[in-house]
Amino acid sequence: MLTLYRPFTSLFRDDLGLAERDWSSFFGSPLARSSFSPAVDVVEQDNAYLLHAEIPGIQANEIDLQVENNVLTLRGERKHENQEQRDGYRRVERSYGSFSRSFVLPQGTNVEGIDARVDNGVLTITIPKVQTASARKVEVKGGGLVDKAKKIFAKAEEPARA
Repeated sequence: MLTLYRPFTSLFRDDLGLAERDWSSFFGSPLARSSFSPAVDVVEQDNAYLLHAEIPGIQANEIDLQVENNVLTLRGERKHENQEQRDGYRRVERSYGSFSRSFVLPQGTNVEGIDARVDNGVLTITIPKVQTASARKVEVKGGGLVDKAKKIFAKAEEPARA
């Protein structure tokens, strides 16, 4: 299964009983709460893992996707569009800024076959699984003197039948 890779928060999560998303409120950092981090859904299928990341307003060429040491890292930046005229704004709830999300890839994934596509603000990353060989029965052959003698006698009887 794919797991979220956050080395710092994973160190203390179990000790304090806090979920990873609670750390920003624990430290009281308003900047941490207002920065942009795309929501990601992870789906496991028979032949692949799918990651669906919500990245509205970000173009395909603005996304950096890398795999190193079995860690898939998604980076990018959601830029704030500066508007000269701000009349009428009472509140801005959209968050902006650079982001980085990392996921540890499970064993049995085909890193070379990873595919990524953006459609309507959703990045879909397909991580194929390595096809494992199906189980098959292996015939065990004897190599002792009895088997050799049976082969010799079988060959000797063949010309006599003809």
